[in-house]
Amino acid sequence: MSVTNPAKPGLPTDFNSWVRHYVHFFNLTRSYQNQTTNARQIKDMYEEKVINALDQANMKHASIQINGGKIQLVEDKCPAPLTFVSLERLLHDYYRAKGSRHPDETDSIMNFIKQNRKTNINSKLKCEMIAAAGTQPANPTLQ
Repeated sequence: MSVTNPAKPGLPTDFNSWVRHYVHFFNLTRSYQNQTTNARQIKDMYEEKVINALDQANMKHASIQINGGKIQLVEDKCPAPLTFVSLERLLHDYYRAKGSRHPDETDSIMNFIKQNRKTNINSKLKCEMIAAAGTQPANPTLQ
């Protein structure tokens, strides 16, 4: 069913414009994501080169002056992601450390967590582009 007729019952007259704008900004955000990913990979490559050079020169505490600031080598500690696998391993370790007097309840705890985990359902548009990237349909259609 074509939506080019603004008189279709139930759809606002601006519907086609909204779809065209959605597709435009979908393509724009995808382009920015690709550019950001590429820039981050290149930045990471140069960061690794600078860190290796500082390590080789035994200058781990150096402060590099740049326009508007400075660059220093710091250690960033981040906890590992808490996944079901890591949680299960930690619970087994916990019960093992408590000794044989305490039964290992890891399986029942994991089952309880999985069965009672809350889920959120949100509506969103899913765009699957068939045409070449960057092209927009002239007239959106409903099927």
